[in-house]
Amino acid sequence: MGNNNNKNVLLVSMPFAGVPIPSIQLAILEEYLKERDINVKSRHLYLKTAEFYHLKNYNYLILAPNDSYSAQMVFSRYVFPEHWASNQEKIKKYFNDKIIKNGEFEKDFNFETYIKRTDLFYSWIMRNVNWKDFDIIGFTLNYGQFLPSLAVAKEVKKLYPDKQIILGGSRITGDLGVRVLESFEYIDFIVSGEGEESLYLLATGENYENIPGLIYREDKKVKSNLTPHYIDLNSLPIPCFDSYFDELITTPQEVQQYFHVYGLLPIEISRGCWWNKCSFCNLNLQHKKYREKTVEKIVEEINFLSERYKILNFQFISNTLLLKNYKNLLEQIKNLGKDFSFCAETRAGRLKSDDYTLLKEAGFTVIQTGVESFSQSYLKKMNKGVRVIENIAALKFCKENHIKNNYNLIINYPNEETKDFEETAYNMQFFRQYIDMPNISNLQVVYDSPIQKNYENYNIAELKPNPVDEIAFPQEYLEKEFIFIFDFKKKKTLAENNWKHLIESWRAEREKFIQDAVKTQRDIDEHVFYFIDGGSFLKIYDKRNYQNVMVYLLDDVERDIFLSCIDVASFEEIQKQCKNIKQNQIETILKSFVQVGIVFNEDGFYLSLPLNYKKLLGIKKEPRSKENTTTTEVIATNI
Repeated sequence: MGNNNNKNVLLVSMPFAGVPIPSIQLAILEEYLKERDINVKSRHLYLKTAEFYHLKNYNYLILAPNDSYSAQMVFSRYVFPEHWASNQEKIKKYFNDKIIKNGEFEKDFNFETYIKRTDLFYSWIMRNVNWKDFDIIGFTLNYGQFLPSLAVAKEVKKLYPDKQIILGGSRITGDLGVRVLESFEYIDFIVSGEGEESLYLLATGENYENIPGLIYREDKKVKSNLTPHYIDLNSLPIPCFDSYFDELITTPQEVQQYFHVYGLLPIEISRGCWWNKCSFCNLNLQHKKYREKTVEKIVEEINFLSERYKILNFQFISNTLLLKNYKNLLEQIKNLGKDFSFCAETRAGRLKSDDYTLLKEAGFTVIQTGVESFSQSYLKKMNKGVRVIENIAALKFCKENHIKNNYNLIINYPNEETKDFEETAYNMQFFRQYIDMPNISNLQVVYDSPIQKNYENYNIAELKPNPVDEIAFPQEYLEKEFIFIFDFKKKKTLAENNWKHLIESWRAEREKFIQDAVKTQRDIDEHVFYFIDGGSFLKIYDKRNYQNVMVYLLDDVERDIFLSCIDVASFEEIQKQCKNIKQNQIETILKSFVQVGIVFNEDGFYLSLPLNYKKLLGIKKEPRSKENTTTTEVIATNI
């Protein structure tokens, strides 16, 4: 129990968070406050929502092609009851047209069921959560938790006017937080940015003006301390997920089984983004300064949590792998000697072929690389800071190391042109037969992104609220300008590109190769484009055109040049690796490789495209011996 002068704190995570990953925000905040003698409890109430909706329906509401931002609109019913009453048919139409048709819901899960089960959930938490036992009630907000949190906060304040209601999270950072506090009188405080120390000071009765990141009222006027504040990540305690597991065991068997099969514990390794230039992104809204934990701290947390909760599956919470010392991290994770399974986000262009092999050995099974496009002109509009060739390399390395890459292509930029589409289609022809297709992500203009702040430069005539907010919020609230995701009106139409057909044709081609491999029941037929190294020669098997399969036999010189661009390499780098080969010979051989499509060229950078067969089989490659090599001619054989 905390000091008698300290306030009791309840931390709440509402729907529509994902069921299989506990809230990292609650886990860190709870342990931070406990270490400082604050009486604190956490509730992961989204688990209860999955019970009332039934797990299958809950997942279909929040997972692609649907999303949690749309799923939350039913809570407008409690936040704006008059608006809901007059707009219910419009909301129902949106639900039927945009949500229900996008997923395989239970047969009886219609709009009326959606409302009824939400009512049951809402009534349950108001009756069964001990709101009266706490002085401060804090809600952590991500994209789909805004309306649900407002709905509960409103009712709690009505029942217990003395309770202090506080919101935190990326959804209400900075000026957005100020506008939200101005708009909802039953919210007392908002923490902008990092909340650990701010929440602690609030609980100990510190003067509001001394609490970093606090947005508050004084004499009915909203004031804010928005000076950036940053915590030392290595000083944070290891997060505690006891409250999640306590809540999980009260849910139906299907929810518990779902976690035990698909569940992951989140591990925060850094905050902020060191690149912070992508035109579509606002991920540094909450964490404006890039920081990362030490390797020792990360490994300590992984090992401790694995032992405490008897779990081996983890999700790295970060915008990318460590900028520094990532190899050391992977080696130390390997040295723990456990059968881990990690998910992480990565950036193309930083990791080499052998780094991906190390990732696999350390237990990384799923990665999301920020690919976004296979068009250099499109990547420039996105300001990604990577090249197409680096994106292809990342996917190639994942494929040969059996790491699933859940990457996206972002489309429908307002200034998207025909050349963006044509470049993508052209570049895809070299790898789509053996690289799995992407998820398609329509551009969303989000608050504080470069596009939102400079929309005129992106062929946008005006920004307006997105369709979900337009039907969920009364007009007078939309005018208060706390919208997080925007729709837009173009100045002019630049192109009409059939992305759906492009990706569907890719899918069909991949599926044919997979089905053919199943029919033959030969392991080698699973692989479409790969090379086998003979030491003094190298063979490339190219089945990308299954009606005209090619085998290329490379002699020792050609082998050296081919292997010199296993990783993306400039011509100068290839020359350094092939010192004994004349420049004009390198140029001629590279040109021939590019012409037949076994090497990809982009602006003087080269990448060999076939997969390493030895890596596909999981065999470590020994250092090459230069002894007893012979020279043969390169041949292309139709088999």
